[in-house]
Amino acid sequence: MFKQKTPDNSHADPHGGSGNSMQLAQAAHQRYLLRSSSEDLTTAINFYIEALKNNPDTPNAYFRLASLLHENGQIGIESAIEQCKKAVGIDPENPNAHMYLGYFLSLHGDFDEAKEHFKTAIKLKPLTSSRTRLVLALTLLEKIKTKEKNIGDFSSAMYYIFSGSLLFLFDRAGIKMFFKNVADDLSYIKYRAFGEILEKFHNDKSAYNLYADALDKTRNKAVFYERMAHIAKKKKRYDVALECYQNAVSLSNADPMCVVSAIEFIEEFYPDNTDELIDLYTVLTGKNPNLPRCYYELGHLYLKKEDRISAVNAFKLALEQDKDNPFYLNSLAFAYVQLEQYDSAVELYQKALNINPDNEWSAVVAQALAAIYHQVKGNHEAAISMLQNALLLTKDKAPIYQAIADIYYDIEDLDKAIEFYNCSLDGDCNNPKAYSRLAMAYWEKDYIEKAIIYYSKAIDLDPEYDIAYNNLGVIFLDGLGDAKRALAYFENAVDINPNYVLAHFNIGRAYEMLEQKIEAAKQYQIALNLNKLNPEIESQMIEDMLYKLFEA
Repeated sequence: MFKQKTPDNSHADPHGGSGNSMQLAQAAHQRYLLRSSSEDLTTAINFYIEALKNNPDTPNAYFRLASLLHENGQIGIESAIEQCKKAVGIDPENPNAHMYLGYFLSLHGDFDEAKEHFKTAIKLKPLTSSRTRLVLALTLLEKIKTKEKNIGDFSSAMYYIFSGSLLFLFDRAGIKMFFKNVADDLSYIKYRAFGEILEKFHNDKSAYNLYADALDKTRNKAVFYERMAHIAKKKKRYDVALECYQNAVSLSNADPMCVVSAIEFIEEFYPDNTDELIDLYTVLTGKNPNLPRCYYELGHLYLKKEDRISAVNAFKLALEQDKDNPFYLNSLAFAYVQLEQYDSAVELYQKALNINPDNEWSAVVAQALAAIYHQVKGNHEAAISMLQNALLLTKDKAPIYQAIADIYYDIEDLDKAIEFYNCSLDGDCNNPKAYSRLAMAYWEKDYIEKAIIYYSKAIDLDPEYDIAYNNLGVIFLDGLGDAKRALAYFENAVDINPNYVLAHFNIGRAYEMLEQKIEAAKQYQIALNLNKLNPEIESQMIEDMLYKLFEA
């Protein structure tokens, strides 16, 4: 039996019987067919369930409910077939039960069995079998397309198309629905045409109101919500536009085009709505599971949420459908890095580099691979070799020279580090971090004047560069013994970053050199407290400096 939330009691059958529930269900079902409203869909489902609760031997409720639940993605084809078989079992003389069963069997690929049920439905009610004949014709054509070409099946399909078209004149329900559809289509065309004319003449307010009126008078609510969203977006009413896109997705039963429109809008104006974007991409992959780009985008959204396992799984799904896509390989490698699965990351990065869709892109990937060799594997030669290859691929060489210089600095080859920092600055003379690192290398080699020059240059380029202020203060304090001037630089650093532990510690050292022990103690204590929240140095070092102040 199907499970669904309890129907709205305001529509409950006052007599507790199945008859009224079936009537209400069929009315809502018909409204849904006309208007494609998710509200009508839910109402119809709930009343069909209510009818089955009141009378489990109501065949029409089984196959109609199966069709709606399958369309809504709540059950699979096998479950729908099972429910239709129940209907046939209850009433073997019900032509609609056979027709619905034949339809789901054809979706399942059981064409021969489906054909038998369609033929049974035709025999039971030959004059009103127009729809059954047409569906049988489509089934035969699908069989020819997917299995084997058969002249007999093709001839039968043509016969059922012709006879179904003629018998349409005897199908009162079909004719009634046809004219209702025509009337609704005309109403839709009218509202859409007038609305677009108003928009063309920049009368957006009237167009918006017209579309709002159309919501209650046509079945194309999703289309009109999208038009309303377009106007709201144009007027920079992004909150209204977002609500309209959300309604369009819901009322269209997550039509892929509506979902894509909603995604594009949210990505542009509400990029931090990560959970909503994940939900929409998940719906899109459910409707179109063969879209690897959707899984790729999902992967990046999961990374944004730091859900690394889900990100890896999403990127893997993308690669299942496009196994040699270098961008998918690169993203999966990055996700593996986040999980510290470096060997898998290296393998994927190398595969992406071998494909090399673009030299500039490949240079970036090479830098990522070099970082693993250097920082994780400790293989400095491989890292430098990888970066030298990257130099051949890109025009923007400055960041790569800087990365090479950082490696030489880390392995204490200061001359090479200085050489490559200077190469980096030749390509980008406005990079404060490169000046700061060059200054640090000169400081390590006791070239104090050059270190001061380059730290000062870094500060000129970035007046908010707290690290450069602190390091320049260290040079004046430890290199030149000028505590007063050093103190000014340290204080600049903590003005920019009040939680900078090392700068507070250095202020304490400067005050200690100036023999202001109380001020020094205050700064050591601040550094000690901050270091517990954001460790930068050994707490014992701070404590030792603090206790030493008051030793006899």
